[in-house]
Amino acid sequence: MDRLLSRCKDVNMAPVKKDLRPLGNHFLKEWREHFKLDQEELAERINLSRTTISKIETKDSPYSQRILEAIAEVYRCSPAQLLMQNPSRPDSLVQLFEQAEKLEGDRRAHVMSIIEAALRIPSG
Repeated sequence: MDRLLSRCKDVNMAPVKKDLRPLGNHFLKEWREHFKLDQEELAERINLSRTTISKIETKDSPYSQRILEAIAEVYRCSPAQLLMQNPSRPDSLVQLFEQAEKLEGDRRAHVMSIIEAALRIPSG
């Protein structure tokens, strides 16, 4: 085994080009500003560096599930809300959608028919 490892050290490999997709949209900066925190304060609360927070907010670096969960805990929201909901928009449909998802039976069917009618989606 040691012989194999020593042989691997001497191998020069060409770098592998990764096909990096652009990072998706999120509202991490908007949530931080909504709670009137600066990057340093948020970084301290979740045990990251200010630079890491900055890179994630500007989409220069990806976030992890662990980071999303830590930030969501600070803001008392769900990780999904950090990605989908701009907290500065009081007319966001995300909160309504989350409430509608919990409906059952006739109430759910009624809400669905209203949404379909408003969006002119054929029911089916």
